[in-house]
Amino acid sequence: MHTLLLASSLFATAFLLHLLVWRIRLPGRQSAALLAIFTGCLVCWLLTAWFLPGNPTAPRDGRETIHVALVHIALSLAYVVAYSAIEHRSPSMTLLLAVAGAGSRGLSRDQLRGLLVAALPVETRIEAMVREGMLVGGPEGYSLSPKGQAWEGVLGGWRRLLGLPRGG
Repeated sequence: MHTLLLASSLFATAFLLHLLVWRIRLPGRQSAALLAIFTGCLVCWLLTAWFLPGNPTAPRDGRETIHVALVHIALSLAYVVAYSAIEHRSPSMTLLLAVAGAGSRGLSRDQLRGLLVAALPVETRIEAMVREGMLVGGPEGYSLSPKGQAWEGVLGGWRRLLGLPRGG
């Protein structure tokens, strides 16, 4: 129970810091900022545990330290992935919010299609990928940056491992 409490508290602290930073000023590279905040909180916690053993936030032993760190890393990465879906309103989010806003009268299929055309989800995603440093170029053509190539290698390798076809 102590491990769960430590891991939950650590993640909650990072999450609250994220909210505070976002309220003060929205970062340009949001995913990178999230990773920095969540990683920074983990490093600060590890340093505090190392230099101030016996404090209420310190783990009981090395095994608990590893468990807390792994839980925090897993939660943090899951949150960063989930955040990217709400960062620029995914097509699904756009549709859900529109239908919810329409109330009991609902929306027709054509109205929903019109929303997605107006939302320009592909352009929004491309802008985000350029901002995050994954794509380079402009309207005449884009290519992968070294960071984009690294992500393609990781995600492409994962797809191959799972036996999924190439592409999205």
